[in-house]
Amino acid sequence: MSYTKHLVAITILSTVSLSSLVSAATGSGTVTTAVTTSTTTTSLDVKSAPRLVKKAADSVTLEWDKVASASAYIVKYSKSSVATSKDPNAQYDNETDSLTTTGTTITKLSTSNEKLSPSTPYYFSVVAIDSTGKESDTYSDELMVMTDATNTTTGTGMVAASSNTALAIKDIGVSDDKTLSLSFNMPLASDSVQVKITKTSDNSDVVVGTVVNDATNPNSVTVTTISPLSASSSYTLTVLTAKDTMGNNIQEGVSGIKEFTTTEALKLTTPALTAAPEMSASWSASLSGVVSAESATKVETGAKENVIVFAALLLSLGIVYIYRRKLI
Repeated sequence: MSYTKHLVAITILSTVSLSSLVSAATGSGTVTTAVTTSTTTTSLDVKSAPRLVKKAADSVTLEWDKVASASAYIVKYSKSSVATSKDPNAQYDNETDSLTTTGTTITKLSTSNEKLSPSTPYYFSVVAIDSTGKESDTYSDELMVMTDATNTTTGTGMVAASSNTALAIKDIGVSDDKTLSLSFNMPLASDSVQVKITKTSDNSDVVVGTVVNDATNPNSVTVTTISPLSASSSYTLTVLTAKDTMGNNIQEGVSGIKEFTTTEALKLTTPALTAAPEMSASWSASLSGVVSAESATKVETGAKENVIVFAALLLSLGIVYIYRRKLI
């Protein structure tokens, strides 16, 4: 019975397969092809922090990178950092309306409609929105901006002008193979500056020793390295941390990165090794085991003199001995 069931099943399958082949060959019947479709999910995440374009005592202008799948953006901000908060449910207090461009100027708090306050730190982040109104799951990296002071008076009694530009590298000067002069576009705070130097050809890091503020120029620092720079080589200097006098950190990106190239005639801090002085003829002869004629004569003359002195001594002793014998 079992064999009969298997035989019937094989016969039915064969008939169906044959029927399908006949239909395909004659053009009769319908052939259905299954099409597998896949849905590609495009990320809405804004990868980097917004960038500071300019600021004043009561306004901050920002820009950020475009997200291909986004149709709008919202800037979220508050007076305290969400990124460094220990509260896992921390949220930003304020947000802008939906923005279709990658830039905006913020002048007030959305929750209270109050203007931004002078000399106050604000923390900004961006989220992207797709065509359905869905926000990105995460915030972008956070940017802290200290608004400018109003009528800030310097030590000389003059009113300092507000800065509308962000802190950035201005120039790099190479003094020698271990010393650089790094200048910025505005005065620096007394906080320490940290830099990283990378050789372009092999992407190797140059070991940095110290970064010291220039006492005569508030816009400049002197960088000394432990490992020397090579002549006729290209390097990239990246500022890791630096603050202006208002307490604003230098932003990641082109503001804190600059390339420089050393010259072929790069001044070396370590002098080249000099050749050892030539040995005198007598030293050379002594080391080589060869005795000069003059030295040999001196040695020989000294030996004769010693023999004469020794003989005279023996003669004196003999005379004294004979004299004592006669007395006895």
